[in-house]
Amino acid sequence: MTKRNRGWIFAAALTVACVLPLWWSFLTSPPPTTEVKARAAAEVATPTTQTRFSPPNGGREIRSLSIHPNGSDWLFVECVERIHQRCDVMRYQLTTGRLYRYGLPEGFRYTYAHYSPQGRYIVMSRRKIPGDSEDEERRSLNESEIALMPSEGGVLTIIPAAQGNKLSPFMSLDETRIAFWRSARLVPPGRRVRLLEFDLWEFDLSSGSERPFSGLFKFVEGGQAQYVSDDEILLQSYGPSGLFAGYHDRYGGSEIYRMRRGDDKVPVPCAFDGISHAELPSQDRAGRLCLQGQTRRHGLSVIRLSSQGVRQGWQLMPADSGSIFEPRELLCAPGGGYIATIYMDQPSTRGNRLGGMAMLDIATTTWSAIQLPSWADAEIIPVTVSSRLGNNEVKP
Repeated sequence: MTKRNRGWIFAAALTVACVLPLWWSFLTSPPPTTEVKARAAAEVATPTTQTRFSPPNGGREIRSLSIHPNGSDWLFVECVERIHQRCDVMRYQLTTGRLYRYGLPEGFRYTYAHYSPQGRYIVMSRRKIPGDSEDEERRSLNESEIALMPSEGGVLTIIPAAQGNKLSPFMSLDETRIAFWRSARLVPPGRRVRLLEFDLWEFDLSSGSERPFSGLFKFVEGGQAQYVSDDEILLQSYGPSGLFAGYHDRYGGSEIYRMRRGDDKVPVPCAFDGISHAELPSQDRAGRLCLQGQTRRHGLSVIRLSSQGVRQGWQLMPADSGSIFEPRELLCAPGGGYIATIYMDQPSTRGNRLGGMAMLDIATTTWSAIQLPSWADAEIIPVTVSSRLGNNEVKP
């Protein structure tokens, strides 16, 4: 869910705020000017380089970017508008410029796909392509599946997770567990089908059991996420429901969270001194955190923070007479040499899902657009067998 799609959320929050007793405003006053200046001076600075870039419109409906540990293979999902509701798992090879498409079973829409941390597997979510009725759409969502296969293709294994709306799975560092977003309910029938009340669940491949990763918090959305240790997940979300309005002001609009397995305390966003509206988090092997955020001096920037607190920023500025550069997804390369993004085509409007790919070379501080071959020109990687994981299997 992009920020422009959250207008209804902010409208509701503002309505509540407007009906609060107005006398409260007379009991509080803004801080003195000297206090505001002192507060700004005390903020942690983010050394930032200006980067001018206006990528061409990519014209591709792509999402779910994932980078192999080798740094060369990029995994993503592409939906082809001219083929009814079809979404495929694709692999782009950065060093050769070749595009591949996994020959997965027909009749399904593959919604998200990610490499495992060691690069041996691809874990994905899928659902049957529904008919035209609302009932079929809801049934397709409720019967969505998580699947696992070797990264080079071959046997596709269906994970026996419970029925329900399951999205965006990703694997633990030791590749023995799969975490995923589960939506607890849909909007009532008769309205546009939309998922509500997101929480992270975890499936244990050794025991075949699943449970909430921590508590059930009913987040407003489920964003990009990854394991950063055996028992901790870094994630983007918005909420939990009922708390997001207060969180927005208290934590500078941050949408970045860290959650530990079994911790049922209501989570709060991570606050970054001097950075507001932090989002799109990922972490490389050295523990450096990449995100997009705003600083008082430089505005919207891509920022990297080391585990020791050292910061680097790259201000997002359009090239001369160029269109704006608007990342939709952002990802650290595992080795730390570059930052990859899926960006939105311009002008970006509500419902526009088209975009392209680009990367920031950290050594040269330059952005470059990725010229993807067409979907039709992709080479096919065979996926030969489909099976279901047995509860007694440790791994597929």
